[in-house]
Amino acid sequence: MLTLRPASMEWMPFRQSLLNDPRTMAYNARWAPPDGCIAFPEMEWDAWLEVQKSNFPECGCFYLLNEDGTPVGEASWHGYGVGMSIVIHADYRGKGYGREGLRLLVDEAFRHKEITELMNSFEESRHAALTIHKQEGFVVLRQEKGMVHLRLTRERYASLRRREQLAKLMDAMCAFDAGDALRIHHFVKVHNFARQIGITEGMDDHALFVLEAAAITHDIGIHPSEAKYGDCIGKHQEELGPIEAEPMLRSLGFEENVIQRVCFLIGHHHTTVNVEGLDWQILLEADFLVNMVEGNMSAHAIDTAEEKLFRTKEGKKLLRSIVPA
Repeated sequence: MLTLRPASMEWMPFRQSLLNDPRTMAYNARWAPPDGCIAFPEMEWDAWLEVQKSNFPECGCFYLLNEDGTPVGEASWHGYGVGMSIVIHADYRGKGYGREGLRLLVDEAFRHKEITELMNSFEESRHAALTIHKQEGFVVLRQEKGMVHLRLTRERYASLRRREQLAKLMDAMCAFDAGDALRIHHFVKVHNFARQIGITEGMDDHALFVLEAAAITHDIGIHPSEAKYGDCIGKHQEELGPIEAEPMLRSLGFEENVIQRVCFLIGHHHTTVNVEGLDWQILLEADFLVNMVEGNMSAHAIDTAEEKLFRTKEGKKLLRSIVPA
């Protein structure tokens, strides 16, 4: 696993060796013949570092360190993301450091509100570079004169990271409920219904993200409840669920405001009075859509729920699609 370190005097000897290594810099030969190497004498180090410091975050330069603290490459952007670069020393290529370094640089760049997009350009022949950029969400804008030009917007970045977090959360919940196929199938179905209703009801990306996370984890209190109380009634699920969900969400990098809302929803997913928020309402409806089939509910119970519980147009539509009038 790599770590990212800002440019400092400590890493200047490595930068000098990186820029003067013909194997590493061969890709740059087109612009710096004959071998692509760039002189970086010690007398220039202070001035170069001062430029980096005074122009941050318009430009940013970082060093990639492996597990034992050895620098393996340089990652940078300039012009608030109008250009960027990932250079892995030839001695360390073939270890997956290119993609990992790109991921770290992208994450760092988008922490700064001034950067709204990242762009990169390189030769079409650099197939490995193109592959890792696409894997990280970059989109090809155009290909011309042997060059490929790519872009990643802040909006696309955020959407992809949310998708990744939800996938990791789904894996974590499957591991949490390992061996309990019915529970796993239940929250997967609730998640799918919640997402369908949320999208159809016009939830924005952030609200939908919170709803999906809550739908995946809503029943996380069942096994703890069975262990502590010998049952899994709603009240006990609501009590113990947030205690289990909070560390799981935090370990997966969910932001604090998301964690708090998801835990609130888990702690109220059996509470049907004084419902506040579309996410809460949709979670109740999605959970019922699954429970009514799994619990083989009577037609009377379903009709009562449609009248007293359901509020969204899509939720009602799905209800009647499952149980025709």
